[in-house]
Amino acid sequence: MSDENNLATVETLNVGEPTGSAKRQRSSIAFPYMDLSEAIGVAKAIHDHQGTGTCTMDQLAPWMNQSPTSSAFRNRLSAARLFGLVNAENLDAIQLTELGRLVVDAKREREGRAKAFLAVPLYRALYDKFKGGVVPPTGALETELVSLGVAGTLKETARRVLERSADQAGFYEAGRDRLVMPGFGPTPEPKPETKRGGGDGDGPDFGLDPLLVALLKKIPPAGNDWPGPNRVRWFRTFAMNVSQIYDGDGDPVELRIELDVNP
Repeated sequence: MSDENNLATVETLNVGEPTGSAKRQRSSIAFPYMDLSEAIGVAKAIHDHQGTGTCTMDQLAPWMNQSPTSSAFRNRLSAARLFGLVNAENLDAIQLTELGRLVVDAKREREGRAKAFLAVPLYRALYDKFKGGVVPPTGALETELVSLGVAGTLKETARRVLERSADQAGFYEAGRDRLVMPGFGPTPEPKPETKRGGGDGDGPDFGLDPLLVALLKKIPPAGNDWPGPNRVRWFRTFAMNVSQIYDGDGDPVELRIELDVNP
């Protein structure tokens, strides 16, 4: 489905728009008739029922308590596509995009909402135009939307959905007279767990050879009895393994360990 066809679908299916000549007007820039939260609702329905798999319109609509032929459902689906949350090129294989997976991730939802807002062509154009400056009040803002390609009969609808979406995405945190990108820190990647063998696999291995790790794990907990001869045998084994690991091709280092039973 091309952007032009998608735009026509959005405008044709808009709920509450007047019929006749007004309905035949087309905008030259894409924007949704449903706000960001409605679009995220589509993404969450797919995520909750299908994960990263695909679904059809006939499956998705009931998950949202909607009819697949209703204007409300189709507007929501179109909005989810315009916000970049779903891939709906094939209506028999609707799937979350990478951005869609981001907004359903509780730890990265803030980042996902901000990026989804800017995925809408009209919102990106307006943000770029007034970035670092003050957004004009209602009447002048609607005039700006028309100058960016919104049909005159749709300027109020476009403005209202824009304002709700900007608020939901965090762009009004510095005030409703400007669009400011919300802050979000990078999410650290989890460090891969490295186990080098030995023992029961619990606790850090300090990057040591598995043989040494296994021996260290055989030391009894502090406060437990560890007879002298057993300690000597442990130290000798440990020393032998240290020599085997670290001496290499050089001269071996011999460690002599004796137990003094009469200190």
